[in-house]
Amino acid sequence: MDIEDLRKFIVIAQHENLSKASMHLAATTGALSKVLKRIEQKLEVQLFDRVGKHIRLNSRGNKFLLYATHLVHEADQALSEFRGSTAVSNITIAGPSLLLQNYLPGLLAKSSELKARFHSNINACWEGRAIENVTKGGCDIALVTAFAMEERERDPSLRRILLGSSSYVIAAAKNHPAVAEAKSGQLTSQSLLSFGFACPDVSPFCGIKRGVGSDGWKDDRVPRSIHYRCNDFGTMLSIVQRGFALAYVPDFIVKSHNLTSVTVSDYDFCHKEYFELIYKPSMASGWLNQFVDVVSSAIS
Repeated sequence: MDIEDLRKFIVIAQHENLSKASMHLAATTGALSKVLKRIEQKLEVQLFDRVGKHIRLNSRGNKFLLYATHLVHEADQALSEFRGSTAVSNITIAGPSLLLQNYLPGLLAKSSELKARFHSNINACWEGRAIENVTKGGCDIALVTAFAMEERERDPSLRRILLGSSSYVIAAAKNHPAVAEAKSGQLTSQSLLSFGFACPDVSPFCGIKRGVGSDGWKDDRVPRSIHYRCNDFGTMLSIVQRGFALAYVPDFIVKSHNLTSVTVSDYDFCHKEYFELIYKPSMASGWLNQFVDVVSSAIS
């Protein structure tokens, strides 16, 4: 059975959608349909259930996915051992867009001596999907919150590496009136009510609605005037940058988007997130273990 066909099958199984898989692989849906047909004819079983225009991995497909993942892994291990430094491998890195934007450039810079040995596929997705993909072999590395890992049943097969943390702050454009009020020491929870907030519709990390603003603010303790709810984090930030609203965001957002932060004198709670790199050592080829070791050493 062709290893490259198996690689494509893994991506199709990951997306359960030929169009999305074709975009990921830069292949046509027709070519991927032929790959599935070849594999199913070889196995003499159907791996996906066709539901209208959609496909769903069935129980036999899930079982074959485990075999396919291990076969591709063993092939990569063989290439890594015999071709050594001349081998060029593909690495798929998944995670929420905010984490990829903040951490990925630094991780690639830390591993600069290894960059010539791999091509990167970047998959922006909610962290639950990213964790599932690492677990099933659909991607090599995921960037996720520690909270997401702790919510799930502990998986001893996954290695977790702390990347860093972020405290949430009230972000504002530098010309926003709340900035001047905060500098004078007059910004209180009561006066904060006169300024509108922009909030994400769901958490930018997991895609789930968490609390009133889905941003970690304690609205039950200090109410806010929420003027904008956004299902796109980038749009929300553009509203803040134009001075139309405040937002409660990770502190790295303030720096990367040329904003400033303001402090409310009688709001003493600080929401904090910890971020991790996760991967599955048992499924990692030699170069991937090297990549993670280099990153781990640089972080520590």
